[in-house]
Amino acid sequence: MTSIWNMTKHRYLLCLIIWLCVWFPILYLKISDRPNLEKRTVHVPKVIPSHKPKHANRINYKKMTKICNAPETIATGVEGTIGTPNNSLTLQGVLILIRHGDRGPLTHVRNIASVDCGVTLRSEHLEYTKFLQNLYFNQSLQFLGPFHGYPLFTANNCSISQLTPVGVSQMIKLGQVLRTPYSTLFNISNSDDIIVYSTKYRRTFQSALAFLYSILPTADLLSKVTFRESDSYSYCFEHCACQNAQRLMKKIGLTASKRLKSHRIVVKLLKRMHNIVYTLPNSVPVDPYVLRDSVLTYVCHGAPLPCHRRDCLKLGDVQDLLGFIDWDLKQYSKHSSLRKFGLLKSYGFALNIAMNLLKMVSESKPKLVLYSGHDLTIQHLLLTLGIANHDTISPNYASRLIFEVYKNNTADTTYPGKDYFFRAIFNGKDVTRSVSFCNDDKSQQKRLCPIESAIRFIHDDYFGVFNASNYKQACNMQLP
Repeated sequence: MTSIWNMTKHRYLLCLIIWLCVWFPILYLKISDRPNLEKRTVHVPKVIPSHKPKHANRINYKKMTKICNAPETIATGVEGTIGTPNNSLTLQGVLILIRHGDRGPLTHVRNIASVDCGVTLRSEHLEYTKFLQNLYFNQSLQFLGPFHGYPLFTANNCSISQLTPVGVSQMIKLGQVLRTPYSTLFNISNSDDIIVYSTKYRRTFQSALAFLYSILPTADLLSKVTFRESDSYSYCFEHCACQNAQRLMKKIGLTASKRLKSHRIVVKLLKRMHNIVYTLPNSVPVDPYVLRDSVLTYVCHGAPLPCHRRDCLKLGDVQDLLGFIDWDLKQYSKHSSLRKFGLLKSYGFALNIAMNLLKMVSESKPKLVLYSGHDLTIQHLLLTLGIANHDTISPNYASRLIFEVYKNNTADTTYPGKDYFFRAIFNGKDVTRSVSFCNDDKSQQKRLCPIESAIRFIHDDYFGVFNASNYKQACNMQLP
């Protein structure tokens, strides 16, 4: 019996050893394969390979951060460098349309409190802060007009939809780089020499204030500024209600929706990213452009990408998202109805610009007109002018579209206005020859466009693509 017991005992022991030898490595691999959440924080500079969706162009980190338009990358372009023999041209004035600076996300994103939207305060930023403090304590705010009650200071964190300290720095830098080329304009004598428009948002008002402080040679000139308010982000003024603008927007949106749905890999990626990025994902529509805006909150401020339920956003995911949007913008910019949509949205704005151009010609003032707006403000005007493409149609923070007005001092004409021209510059690049009504090689100044052409376009040819004669007719007619 003892020998039988010993044999049975040895047999069980042998089976146990064999079981451990077989299953222990498997259990070890399973345990070691469990995600370590503490090690899953992904920092932006680290490039992580990912699956590349169809049509998505690989975007490197340098191009990715270019979207942020960091203050140190803002530089003077061709502004004020027309250069003519015998000084035959005189700069009469400039109209500048800016997109506001860097802001916080438009909705709540995960870990927003950990994102640092501050900046290293340089001397110019400290001086601007001191200037705002003096304004506040001395109550010298009358020149702000309808924005008298708006806060002057920005928060030091990434507040929802609010201008960040980075955004202020962008505006200060933009004003600095444009101050020199336009310095001849700032011999200001009265309040009619500078006109400032801003939409009714804190971020656009604060952007305009920081920009003006920086571009004007002395802070005292701000007291001569006239601030005016726009009720609409598109600066439509008296021409806002338009049925066909809404119909075209819906048509363009449906095409974009179909385009997205045809890329199932991208849709799957968006849903996954959407659930990671937003604290309340069900309250935000799954939209690639809204998602890009939110993700840039992390990317533009060098913050760790968020994690949720053992799933983390990777830099490769961001690259794929931006790659799809880059491809989608190319398709969007080719839509047959896009130009018509821009024309209807920006008609009131175009009229206001034409009015100020005529004042510069007939009254030699204002010298500077500033419009502080949004990405869509610039996009719609670019569409109207016919110079929108996939590279320009989605303007970055602190983008600028400038119209320089020149007088030809050698023109031999008895007709006032024939000797006035303008030049269009977008983010430092001359785009005048791309303007739809400025491509006539017979113009007196090949690098410029006659003011007369702009006025004729707005008053006579604006609604030609609709076969209509006025705004009301274009807005209510039956579209094909």
